[in-house]
Amino acid sequence: MEPVFDNDSYGYRPYRPGRSAHQALEVARQRCWNRDWVLDLDIKNFFGSIDWGLMMRAVRCHTGCAWQLYVIFEDSVAPDPELTGIVVRLRASRR
Repeated sequence: MEPVFDNDSYGYRPYRPGRSAHQALEVARQRCWNRDWVLDLDIKNFFGSIDWGLMMRAVRCHTGCAWQLYVIFEDSVAPDPELTGIVVRLRASRR
C-alpha cells in the first residue's frame, strides 16, 4: 500500500525527511487549479462512523494481502467482523 499513498503523505515521519506543511499546501494549491472539486472532511470520529463494509471493499481494491488488512485495522475496532472479514483484537486506549 505504501507505493499508492507515499507520494501524497506529508505527515511527520522520521524516514521522510524534507517533507513539510509548506510542501503539502503547495501541492493542495496546484491541485486546486487542476480539479473542479474538493473534499473537506473532519476525521475526528471517522473510524467510529464509517461504513466498515464499504471501507474494507475500498482497501481491498489496493491490496488483497490479509496481513496488510490486519495491520491497517489492528488498532481499530470493527463493529461487525462479518462485514470486514477480519476479527480485530480489542486494545485499551493509551491516553
